[in-house]
Amino acid sequence: MRWIENAVFGALQRAKRFVVENLAALTGVDLTAVIKRLDDVLASFTTHAVEQNATDRDTKGESAKLQQLSVQLSTDVMQPIAEIARRNLRTTPEFKALQMPKRRLGGPAFVASARGMAEAAAIHKDTLIERGLPTDFLEKFQTGVSQLETAVSNRDSSRTQRMGATKGLTFQQQEGRSVLKVLDALVRRALRGNEALLATWAGARAIHRRPGGGNASTPPSTSPTTSNTTATTVSGTTPPTAAA
Repeated sequence: MRWIENAVFGALQRAKRFVVENLAALTGVDLTAVIKRLDDVLASFTTHAVEQNATDRDTKGESAKLQQLSVQLSTDVMQPIAEIARRNLRTTPEFKALQMPKRRLGGPAFVASARGMAEAAAIHKDTLIERGLPTDFLEKFQTGVSQLETAVSNRDSSRTQRMGATKGLTFQQQEGRSVLKVLDALVRRALRGNEALLATWAGARAIHRRPGGGNASTPPSTSPTTSNTTATTVSGTTPPTAAA
């Protein structure tokens, strides 16, 4: 989660705890609906944060796997084919397809190039075997390309899910601010004249700024650090330091 999302999540947690601990003093207002909404937002925050973290790990894992498979396929199969083609198949129509792809190619572009080389190699299978490649080189080539395609698909799927979780966190951060504003109005009404509890409530519902700016990715189960921070109240007029 970004620091602002974590800060709002922490404020929601503290607000819920304050209400639970001081329920006897919160008379004259009906908090049922707003507390339910608060609980829903907290649950959604946690779900999206867990999904974001998991899919981020999956994306990194699939990217590393894709890199490993690409290097392995290039070294074990594609480079020998390109070398033989350079020396023996220059005049064939498929010569260009039998050359190594440009180094900057990656992901789907590299897979497409490898698939094209495999198809061209099939046409000249006998020549390539005569020049030293194993008799099963084409089968290994096709298997390697299929593994690359699977890795690309899995990585892209994880990226898509992570984007969804990230957008979900952004939405819940905005929802959380709205819940805090509604709850703030009700709690202030219930505690009118009780300055001690109102001060405690102000600290509980505060969304803390992160010194120095930047991003943070604290898990949702960890409340944001409150020391050395400047708090802004939800219902106040001072805007947060970062866009919601």
